[in-house]
Amino acid sequence: ALRTQPCWQTSSLLPPVLCVLLLQATMTSNADDDSIPPPPSYPPPPSTPVDDLEIQSTPVLERLNMQAAAESNLNDNTSKKGKKKYTLGLILLLLFVGAGIGAALGILLPQTSNGKTNDVELGIYQVLDGEGNIIDFTPSSVPSQSPSVTTIPSLSPSHIPTIEPTTTPSSSPTETRSLSFFAIGDVPYSDLEACLIPLELDKAANSGADAKFMLHLGDIRDGKPYEDWEWRGGQPRPCPEYLFEDVATIFEMSHVPTFFSMGDNAWLDCEDVDEAYKFWEKHLLTFDERKDLGWPELGTTVSRNEDHIEMYSFVLKDVLVIGQGLPGEGRGVDHAWTLWNVYLDENARWLEKSFAENEFKSVIIVGNSSAGWNERYFLRLEEVARQHKDIPIMFLGDGHDFEEEAQFRGLPNLHRIALDDVVTPTLITVDPYATGNLNVFTYDRRCPCAGNHRPTELFNYTSGVCAG
Repeated sequence: ALRTQPCWQTSSLLPPVLCVLLLQATMTSNADDDSIPPPPSYPPPPSTPVDDLEIQSTPVLERLNMQAAAESNLNDNTSKKGKKKYTLGLILLLLFVGAGIGAALGILLPQTSNGKTNDVELGIYQVLDGEGNIIDFTPSSVPSQSPSVTTIPSLSPSHIPTIEPTTTPSSSPTETRSLSFFAIGDVPYSDLEACLIPLELDKAANSGADAKFMLHLGDIRDGKPYEDWEWRGGQPRPCPEYLFEDVATIFEMSHVPTFFSMGDNAWLDCEDVDEAYKFWEKHLLTFDERKDLGWPELGTTVSRNEDHIEMYSFVLKDVLVIGQGLPGEGRGVDHAWTLWNVYLDENARWLEKSFAENEFKSVIIVGNSSAGWNERYFLRLEEVARQHKDIPIMFLGDGHDFEEEAQFRGLPNLHRIALDDVVTPTLITVDPYATGNLNVFTYDRRCPCAGNHRPTELFNYTSGVCAG
């Protein structure tokens, strides 16, 4: 086989260098196998008379010298042939040892896809990819001048961003920094309003507003006890427990956590003030903590006064919300809450404590009334507003007419809104980062109202839905 084709086409186990050595040894062996011609035979010299020896001595000596030279040449060739055969054997031994080492080290000749070595095309090597899989890899015939990019993904993340940074925000600022909520008060005063409120709560849920909670600002019934009751006199009506249970059932239709503030109508104007307060505690003052209504999480912790749970506070989106117990003036002082100034002072203490223990950029204060009955509290509020003159503050209460004061009590950072007694919740939005105090608080009454009071007509309802 070595005489008919190159050794690198007969076996893939021989490294190229050893293959060349084997070829050279083969050529030398072929030269040594040619038989050496025997020395020429000369016929024996003929008998010559003794007297002729001197005449024929010269040719005889020449023949003897030629014969001796031939024999010496034969001996030299035989010795050289033995040495060459010894060298060939040593080379063959080295070839077998080299082939074994080459096979062990994986020094193999590259193979083409058809299994034969191609002396024109480069071979295909098998390498491991990034996931440990064996793949075929064919190197380029010309070395690259710069590093090439691999097509196999690296296992470590790139430190260079693959997407150019955006130059505009992905959402409007008000979607992330403002706080919205619904507020309602002075309802229900009648069976018709009790029927309409769930419909309005459903519309609020489907309005698309991103409201986080709802506030009821107090007065869950009409405050007039009897038809013959004179203002500030006469006999008050009882406030049975089912009154509070019915209101709780109505506002179970709310789609967000709902907080209640106490008004005077269903507390101080009740026949038994202490009993009414207990019904508030049982059914409405912790209504926002209900877990059975599927409400979304408020996303913050609500703190409450230990002695008066109607006073609460929490911070959401940099807005401090403070719930106060500030009902309107009751039917008199002949009840358990005769120490009214002490109660107002406790409200003011809770206000100051909430300011001191929280971090915020604007404030919503929730109460039922801002009338003179609660003047002692509002004097303390003025002091707090002056101490925090850079903090926009809104007092949110209710009344029978819609009212708004941009600079409540003459302070530029103190505002007031009083909602009217309508069944449609008002949407209020607070943007603590808005420029100018007047732009921090905005509202949408969402109500077909006229004269700042009840709707002039009830439309957008199915005919007869609340009939009777």
